[in-house]
Amino acid sequence: AAMSCLAKLAAAPGAGRRTHELVAAALRRVGSASASTSSPAVPRGRTAGGRHESHHRRRPHPQLQRRLARASAAADVDTDAILESYLDDAQMDRVRTFATTLLEKNKVMNLTGALTVDEVLGRHVADSLALIPAIERALDAGASSRRPGAKIRVMDVGSGAGFPGMALAIARPTWEVTLLDTLQKRTSFLDAAAAECGVDNVRTLWSRAEDAGKVGAVHREAYDVVTARAVAELRVLAELCVPLVRVGGAFVAMKNSLASTEGETSAAAGAIETLGGTPFVANEVRSVGPDGELRTAVVSVKERATPDKYPRRAGMPNKRPL
Repeated sequence: AAMSCLAKLAAAPGAGRRTHELVAAALRRVGSASASTSSPAVPRGRTAGGRHESHHRRRPHPQLQRRLARASAAADVDTDAILESYLDDAQMDRVRTFATTLLEKNKVMNLTGALTVDEVLGRHVADSLALIPAIERALDAGASSRRPGAKIRVMDVGSGAGFPGMALAIARPTWEVTLLDTLQKRTSFLDAAAAECGVDNVRTLWSRAEDAGKVGAVHREAYDVVTARAVAELRVLAELCVPLVRVGGAFVAMKNSLASTEGETSAAAGAIETLGGTPFVANEVRSVGPDGELRTAVVSVKERATPDKYPRRAGMPNKRPL
């Protein structure tokens, strides 16, 4: 029965390479246990060398149990259901138009590894939308510090091909979403794509985050939420993003699995405190990362203004993380 369950888990549509590795390891354990209990050469209660052994079955290692549970949860993620839960028919048309525009531009500009519209929807759009619960919880927590009637302002740092920012703007048309990127050709593409999709709550910003967040800049401490779906580590992302967050707002980063993020959040504890944020809180979201496990939203609420010396000049956060 155990082998049958594990085989079904491996065959699930969302199962990734890491899931297959974990299932294979578990199957080897189950097979080994079955072989040892069925061998007639060893008397009951004794090993081949005559030593007594426990009659109790060996329990799977707790870490393996946790990994299998996470892999099972990842296999249950339904990207179509995520899309349908956040997008009505008109919004779905917009994201499909954006995906088509993105793939056309990708022929002459390296924007994504996705090859089809459905792949863009499942790999990027659904992944971006999975951040919405974490963002809305942060917005609710900071509602009392937001001016009455003020529009919700979101910035996506390092937007690249437009994720998560463009997907968030389409799903939440009352939000004002700014897409920041260091390459002008990417921001030009995003401007054109937003116009093509009829998305009018998107603005682009061609800038380095260090320049946008410096003292005196109009974008410093101006946003309710700043997101990042970049691969940089949290110590770096925190210095790039937190200066852009208003006091009472939140920094929300999309990272890989909880287990792979634990060391990163611990290492960034000093940085986030220095920059004015509360300790990071990490929660799984309904999206599967490249490791085959559920991805994680890492959130810090900004409780005080960022010191004037941060962010440091362009390039320094990467060279010498806090």
